[in-house]
Amino acid sequence: MVQWLRAHLVPHRMWAISLVLLAVRLTLGVGLLEPGKAKLYTLADRCAEDPLPDCERDDAQANCAALRATQCQAINHDKLAAYGTAPLFGHAGWQLPGGGKLQLTLAALIEALGGLALLLGVGARLAAVPAAGVLALAMATSNWATFNWNLTFTQTPAFLYLLLALVLAAFGPGGLSVDGLWTRGAAPGKAAKSAKPAKTKK
Repeated sequence: MVQWLRAHLVPHRMWAISLVLLAVRLTLGVGLLEPGKAKLYTLADRCAEDPLPDCERDDAQANCAALRATQCQAINHDKLAAYGTAPLFGHAGWQLPGGGKLQLTLAALIEALGGLALLLGVGARLAAVPAAGVLALAMATSNWATFNWNLTFTQTPAFLYLLLALVLAAFGPGGLSVDGLWTRGAAPGKAAKSAKPAKTKK
C-alpha cells in the first residue's frame, strides 16, 4: 500500500504543487511588473505620448504635444510628492527619507526586475523577498487606513500580492520554472559526489 502511494499519489501531488506555484509566480510577476514599469515611466517623465483627445478636437492648431508634456510633468511631480509625504503607520509626522524619489526608485526597480524574474522563474525566491518588503511598506503607508474592524485590508491588491510573495519566499517557484529545472539537473551530480563506494566483503 505504501509503495503504491509513493508510486502514484506523490508524483501527482508534486505536479499539483508545481502548477499552483506556477500560477502564484505568474500572477505575482504580472502584478509587480506593470506598476514597476509605470513607476519607471514616472521617474523618466514618460507619459507625454498619452492621448489628449480634447486638445485635438477643440483646437487643431494647438500645440498638443507641448500641452501633453506639461501635463505629464505635473502628474509625475504629484506622484513624487505623494511618495515623499506618505505617512508611515498613519502618523503624519512619520515619513520615509528621500523626499519620495528614493522610495519610488527602489520600488520601481524591485517591482520591475522582480516581476520579470518571477515571470521567467529565475531567482524567484530571491526576488520574492524584496517584493514582499515593498508590498509590506505599501500596506504600512498608502493602505494603512484599510486596517480596521471590517478587515478591509484583506481586499487590497497589495495585501493579496504580499501573501503570494510570502508563499514563493517560503516554498520557492516549484518545478515548473528555470530554478526548478536547474535544481533538478544539479541534483544527480550532487548525489553522485555524495555517494560513498560500497564496501566489498573480504
